[in-house]
Amino acid sequence: MRITKSAALLLMSVLTIPLFTACSGNNIIAPAAIERYEEGVSDADDIVNTTAAEKVILAVSFGTSYNQSRSLTIGGIETAIQNAYPDYQVRRAFTSQIIIDKLAKREGLNIDNLEDALNRLVLDNVKEVVVQPTHVMPGAEYDDVIAGVTAFANKFESLKVGKPLLTSDADYDAVAELIVSETAQFRADDTAIVFMGHGTHHPANAAYGKIQEVLANKGYSDCLIGTVEAKPGLEDVQNGLKEMGAKNVVLRPLMVVAGDHANNDMAGDEEDAWKVILTEDGYSVQTVIEGLGQIKGVRDIYIQHVADAINSDPISGTAAAASEVPGGDIEDGTYTIDVETDSSMFRVEDCQLTAVGGEMTAVMTLSGTGYGALYLGAAEQAAAGVDNQYAFTLLDGKHSFTIPVSALETEINCAALGLKSGNWADHVIVFKTPAELASRQIDVALSGGSGRASVESPATLLERDGDTAARIVWSSPNYSYMLVSGVEYLPVNTEGNSAFEIPIELDTDMKVIACTVAMSEPKEIEYVLRFDSSTIE
Repeated sequence: MRITKSAALLLMSVLTIPLFTACSGNNIIAPAAIERYEEGVSDADDIVNTTAAEKVILAVSFGTSYNQSRSLTIGGIETAIQNAYPDYQVRRAFTSQIIIDKLAKREGLNIDNLEDALNRLVLDNVKEVVVQPTHVMPGAEYDDVIAGVTAFANKFESLKVGKPLLTSDADYDAVAELIVSETAQFRADDTAIVFMGHGTHHPANAAYGKIQEVLANKGYSDCLIGTVEAKPGLEDVQNGLKEMGAKNVVLRPLMVVAGDHANNDMAGDEEDAWKVILTEDGYSVQTVIEGLGQIKGVRDIYIQHVADAINSDPISGTAAAASEVPGGDIEDGTYTIDVETDSSMFRVEDCQLTAVGGEMTAVMTLSGTGYGALYLGAAEQAAAGVDNQYAFTLLDGKHSFTIPVSALETEINCAALGLKSGNWADHVIVFKTPAELASRQIDVALSGGSGRASVESPATLLERDGDTAARIVWSSPNYSYMLVSGVEYLPVNTEGNSAFEIPIELDTDMKVIACTVAMSEPKEIEYVLRFDSSTIE
């Protein structure tokens, strides 16, 4: 196996309705969905619970205003989790405030956002909390969940966080088999099954290339993955269909819910909908408007991730999100760094970052003397007199604060105490990577393969866990992963040519493998990289 870095009554009435008994044109849609996607609520929306409980599982979803899909998918996952863990109370939170506001206005349905849900748990004196996201991958939404939950790390006896759907190799393997099984009725020699994902500009977008690779390795060459907002896009799908010589196309969302993207971008009647475009390309197109949350096997994966979270260590106030740069990635030393803030009234004039043994501390000097204390977390908790408040010291006549730094290049919530007002105010700070670590370069030469590929030279040097690493940028956007000493590395970008951050050896021929998806099927190609230490700048 490769190593990769990078309620209870919910469906009693719904599941008695045959999901494939009626067709509208070439769209396959559950008949109840046609009249209930836009209005009405169901028993599944009664998941928000404020009764007393010792232990709670908080299911966190992006959310959807498509009511039938919300019931079948998000509600289905929540109910499955409740049935699997009867000793816990299950509650709901959405991360999309737009959807929360829309449902409140349209349906009178009040759903908490993450912060409100966590505050409610604190007020209800809940002792043990497991936060289980229902996101597909550990992308930006998951990072936001981690950041939001971390601010409450000291508010419960135990606070743990589960993983999204696609996290481990076993997850990819299981989901690949599940989506193939769910579309088995359509498989034929002249038919392609196209799964539409959302897509993201977060490095986690590499998940789409990985599941495409898993499908190909399993022999499911009739399955294609595309995304609405990233790569692979519709053009990549069209190229794949041409190579396959397909005549028929079945479209199905690779999303937890079948919401706006599934109903409009995929199956809509507007000229930019995938169904319309592919029909104009000459294909016979069918659409299946069902979210991944309707698949029992997908729910089972979330149930397992809850179990993994229950058996894990509680998070701490310095827990880092997946896309952050933790202290272990910085060479020991003291650096002058930039700090971005959300307000010109809360400006950092100087910051000295010290890294020792994987831990980071910042001496952060503000531009004046207006703030008397800092707190890592929300102003509401700071005002309640909680621990982890940091007092100022005078440095050159200005207020300076020494605080722990959990990670670089990520938003950290903090609160500042105004000396004049006596009030705490919420702020956001971002500690930037030391310039001297981000700017070193080294010449790199590539050999092997067909001779057509190349990498940018010089490459950017990095520090990773005390070892030397480099950012490798290829001459093509079509590389889905690299293997270095048997370890798999995923791209760190979603646009432009494929880029990877890998450990390197200096002044020696390094054998690596890169997988390209530019051919009819993914292909691993062996290359040799050589980094010249005499060129380091």
